[in-house]
Amino acid sequence: MAGTTIDGNRVTPEGWFAPAKPTEPPPELPKPVTRCFVLPIQEEISEKTFQALRRKALRCRAAGAELIVLDMDTWGGRVDASLDIARLIKRDLADIRVVCYARTRAVSGGALVALACHEIVVDRAGKLGDCAPLLLGGKLEGVEREKIETVLRAEFEESARFRGYSTALAMSMVSYDLEVWLVRHKVTHELRYVLEQDWRGRVDIPPGVASAPSNPGAEWELLRVIVHKGKLPTWSPSRAVEYGFARQIISPRGDPLRGLLQAYGVTREPTILKDTWSEKLVGFLSSSGVLALLFVIGLLAIYAELHTPGFGVAGTIAIVCFAVAFGARYLTGLANWWEVSLFVIGLILIAVEVFVIPGFGVAGVLGILCCLAGLLGMLIANPPDKLPIPKTDLDWGQFLSGLFALGAAFVLAVAGMFVLSRYLPKVPVASRLVLKPVGDLGDTTLADESPMRAVRPGDMGVVEGTCRPAGKVRFGEHLVDATSQGAIIEAGARVRALGREGNRVVVEKA
Repeated sequence: MAGTTIDGNRVTPEGWFAPAKPTEPPPELPKPVTRCFVLPIQEEISEKTFQALRRKALRCRAAGAELIVLDMDTWGGRVDASLDIARLIKRDLADIRVVCYARTRAVSGGALVALACHEIVVDRAGKLGDCAPLLLGGKLEGVEREKIETVLRAEFEESARFRGYSTALAMSMVSYDLEVWLVRHKVTHELRYVLEQDWRGRVDIPPGVASAPSNPGAEWELLRVIVHKGKLPTWSPSRAVEYGFARQIISPRGDPLRGLLQAYGVTREPTILKDTWSEKLVGFLSSSGVLALLFVIGLLAIYAELHTPGFGVAGTIAIVCFAVAFGARYLTGLANWWEVSLFVIGLILIAVEVFVIPGFGVAGVLGILCCLAGLLGMLIANPPDKLPIPKTDLDWGQFLSGLFALGAAFVLAVAGMFVLSRYLPKVPVASRLVLKPVGDLGDTTLADESPMRAVRPGDMGVVEGTCRPAGKVRFGEHLVDATSQGAIIEAGARVRALGREGNRVVVEKA
């Protein structure tokens, strides 16, 4: 009884169905579709499945996805995780066409997720339906069962209204005590799927068709029972199309996705986001907790580097931390090239301000602003051609989580800098990384003609090359390499010699 479509109405030998009117029409697809992502759900649905899909949804949004395909082969799983995935699709992916491809099974929690999608396409061996809640190792009865079923029925009813499906058929997948009828108007021959409990006494029922009382004078007549009370429906591909759930049946040959991609006008190879070890690793490195840890270590390493002469281990650690933080988010699509570039430019401007330009002015301020803009931009999943502005709950959740992580990292880093400034020089191994205490001349052997031999602790000199912290200081007629204990000392300032660190004189402002 598939029928044909005439003027938007599906016409069958028994009558006609009014056109489906979804309250949330699917987003328009461009022609051709060039940015298609395939997200496999081929496991028992769990919290891990939801978190993986959430991470992948962010990546799809960041890449400007036009079409998302849920490649589904699942018996279902946890109710709460399935509801979370349905909410993710209906709220945070509402502006991207999401299609469920029921490759073999989309049952139980899989059916709940499938109906949340904008459209459903079934394989010729696919199945759809049966979402009654179960309790492993026990039996759900009475109030406990109804408490779960009422939530699931509401979710199925909402999805059915959003997508233009029959609410009666949708809710019958949840509760086995619901009976669905196919009724027809006696005059217009309009057909409808209705719940027996809502239409009891309002329908003319022929003998032997149903046990409910008949109303011969009613405008509507019962043709047959589609879902009997005590049964849970699972639709075959042909039934899924007949009852309006599936858009079409795909008969793949070779590549199981080829027919679907052709049906939706996809001209470029889709991006398949599988749960490989590398995907999981990148996802872990781009999480808010790891981001905070990397920034704490990076900021502390920068602090240590500024308090040591030359460039060494601390500077290398800082570069590695920031590279991992930005690299992981770039690979997942959370950071765009221009956001990374903006952060790097900011660091360069700050370095120029510290080591080249005396004082602190325009370059330093611009550098800080560029770094902040780059950091905030990478917290939001956005295509390269759009500004990083949160729009959905998913965007806001990701942005606030990342913002909290960066704020916590900054506070911890400041606390760590205070600890380092007081205790790092006293640690046996770590003390080798920082400048030695006042008056420690070290044991470095100097050449006889070295001007540094003439400099003694307490000698006064004048800075000729700004100490940032390294620079040049003149003691009398001798110009020597010098370093401050982290502070910037401008050229022309008078300084006092404290000791010697390697081949540099350690000084402080007089």
